[in-house]
Amino acid sequence: MTNSHQNTTPRDIRYQYFIENVIAWEGVWALYNNGWLICPGEGEQRFCPFFASRDHAMAWNESAQTGYIPTAITLIELTENLLPDLARHQIEPGISPTGDDGPILPGHDPLHHDLIAALKRSIAGSAS
Repeated sequence: MTNSHQNTTPRDIRYQYFIENVIAWEGVWALYNNGWLICPGEGEQRFCPFFASRDHAMAWNESAQTGYIPTAITLIELTENLLPDLARHQIEPGISPTGDDGPILPGHDPLHHDLIAALKRSIAGSAS
């Protein structure tokens, strides 16, 4: 038997956890206060942080002290509206930032693809 996790990094695990939980719950959490929180990244880059759960959003928000409120976003709203809007404004989706580690920045298209692929697997698995 081979170890399929031999090259898996903590960031890979965090990203996979995010995808699996988003599909199971059919939504994500972000921080809102008259608009979605946009954070500075490296250089000119900016990102919008997304979380797999309200608890993760609250924990990060408490350490960052943004004054924003954890708010749910449906999977449909995320994939059909928010991700394309972020792409138009050159704002990256920032997956699961933590106090110790910045966000995972998969890019708009790869994130969309990963979410849709996981959703299709979920639907196929529940149909069998």
